[in-house]
Amino acid sequence: MARRSKPRLRICAVTSTRADWGHVLPLLRVLKADPAFELKLLVTGQHLTRDAGESRRAINKDGFIVNATVDMGLGGDDTPAAVSAALGRCIAGIGKALARLKPDLLLILGDRYEILGAATAATLARIPIAHCCGGDITEGAIDDSMRHAISKMSHVHFVTNAASGSRLSQMGEDPARVFVVGSSGIELIRSLRLMTRKAFFSSVGLEAGKKNVIVTFHPETLADDSMSDCREMLEALDRLGPDVGLLFCGSNADVGGRAVERMVKGFVRTHPNAVFHASLGSLRYLSGLKHCDVVVGNSSSGLYEAPTLQTPTVNIGGRQAGRLRAKSVIDVPAERGAISKAIKRAMDMDCSGLKNPYGDGRASDKMLRALKRALDRTGWDPSRLLIKKFMSWPPA
Repeated sequence: MARRSKPRLRICAVTSTRADWGHVLPLLRVLKADPAFELKLLVTGQHLTRDAGESRRAINKDGFIVNATVDMGLGGDDTPAAVSAALGRCIAGIGKALARLKPDLLLILGDRYEILGAATAATLARIPIAHCCGGDITEGAIDDSMRHAISKMSHVHFVTNAASGSRLSQMGEDPARVFVVGSSGIELIRSLRLMTRKAFFSSVGLEAGKKNVIVTFHPETLADDSMSDCREMLEALDRLGPDVGLLFCGSNADVGGRAVERMVKGFVRTHPNAVFHASLGSLRYLSGLKHCDVVVGNSSSGLYEAPTLQTPTVNIGGRQAGRLRAKSVIDVPAERGAISKAIKRAMDMDCSGLKNPYGDGRASDKMLRALKRALDRTGWDPSRLLIKKFMSWPPA
């Protein structure tokens, strides 16, 4: 069906962390360049915390104007009650922003509680939602439940792999609205000119060792004791000795995230071979994945992006349990001996020729074509996406 004559379709994209910005950026670039769309950007969450300057600057450096900000009041208190209160402020703030921006469609990515807040506000405002990265599984985090809830509130789905698409169909989503496009994070790797080894290590203030490890550890929000798990990881890293360079990245704004960061910073203060950065930005982080020998921790980047850069990953604990992974990912329990052995094994791995199961790095063009196909079915009236039928599974 041909698009009817009308003003450009207004899309509001939401970003809340340094991680989701790197994933959504390729799609925003193609939407910005397409005359069929008018792009609006709403920034919230960890971007607006006091120590996230690098994260905010990255948005402007990438050439985007921020049309609305919603400060959730994230501070030093990351107890469940404080995070619940922040989520309430998120829903209220995004609701006001959407009333002012009047988008035809909301674009969101991922599984965080502030993204759930954005989806809730859009649902109440009867704004259809396009959701990236639904259908994945992360059994060790509350994000799993939030991701599935967001999917049920969404109307167009861009998934990273076929198995995730099948799960959405099992949840009753219409297969005609589910599009397998791969991970846009891989596309960002291919589009960026990554830093040289010398420039990268100089920029993070770390003298490169014989081997180098990049570490990101987030609270495992369904585990009993993330602090104990983090302590086990740090003990394992300590065993590597002073000749191994250690680059720590900040934790996310989940319950327990601040406590994890305090423990990591304490470790860094007593280890001259270690540095900590709250946020590296996409260019430095991806350059770090390339130039470091091993990725350690429990970040999804060890599963999504690291395989494309042929860097092995030591994935600790159950936070990423159930997520699709490449052969370069070594899963270990949060126990110092097991982590130490896995790191040494990873340092000897040959990851050349590795295939990343999350796609070929051309996700944004696929998403754009898929979005236009979904809109063509509505005669370019996104409001017609709002009515959803619960589809039977398996298909008749």
